[in-house]
Amino acid sequence: MRRSVRNRLAESLLRAFEDPGKVDALLWVKLYCDLARRGNRPAVPLLDLLAERERLPDRRDDGASDLASLTGASGLFRVHRADTGEELPGGSGIPAGNIPWMVGLEPEARPALPEVCERTGIYLEVLASLPEAVGEPPGADSLRRAVTQAAACFNAGLFFEAHEHLEAFWRSQPKGPTRRFLQGIIQISVGFHHARRGSYDGAVNQLAKGLEKTAGVTGEILGLDCDTFLPAVAGIWEMIAARGRASMRPIHLHEIPLMPVSGLSRAQRKGEGKDDGRPGGSRGAKVNSPLGGRER
Repeated sequence: MRRSVRNRLAESLLRAFEDPGKVDALLWVKLYCDLARRGNRPAVPLLDLLAERERLPDRRDDGASDLASLTGASGLFRVHRADTGEELPGGSGIPAGNIPWMVGLEPEARPALPEVCERTGIYLEVLASLPEAVGEPPGADSLRRAVTQAAACFNAGLFFEAHEHLEAFWRSQPKGPTRRFLQGIIQISVGFHHARRGSYDGAVNQLAKGLEKTAGVTGEILGLDCDTFLPAVAGIWEMIAARGRASMRPIHLHEIPLMPVSGLSRAQRKGEGKDDGRPGGSRGAKVNSPLGGRER
């Protein structure tokens, strides 16, 4: 998946963290993926997509605005006429009437359709796994909630998203132990992002930096059980360093420790005990797609 596509998709998750109502944007992507797979085609009729949305329970009446936000020059989708190929200009809203409009991914995202659909499904699982935050005051509680959200990403193999989410909170912190701790967790997330891709230097260097920033930290910090997590991270760093650059391979997801955060389910990862094809993952894993099965 191209970086620009990954970043746009990740932004949808981060917006849903900030505002739970924004989950509708991800639901539209999931509905599109379901229809594309069912019809074995990369573009689906807009009317079918709208009909699928009508069947969802607890749908919001303004959900169409989230679909409109996904179209246009900077969006993930393109809307075009089936008969003429004419593309709907960005910012035009969702058209009504009987014109045969079709919805498909924008050109850069089309080759990554299987990954887009897989990642969207994981995003929705992550959001569903989070404890409900009702009436929480701002300040320390919002920072703790951000760590919980980042941990949910981390535990799902979304190391890039975990780092992206925490970075904004880290930047806003004054210099001190909390800022240093957050930077360490960010660097650990980046390290495992590299490890999943088989990058020895990126994994070893970033994990080492993260462990240095969190050295001496004990107990529970912002909900994270550091006594369990940090020694486990150190053990993986030692394993990778001992193998050396010549023997480096993409690390399996089940080899990476979970981030144990209070209030967050510690259910076993899907496929734990084997490489399960989570983001950044398995070589040669086949994913069915309307564009045909492709290996990644």
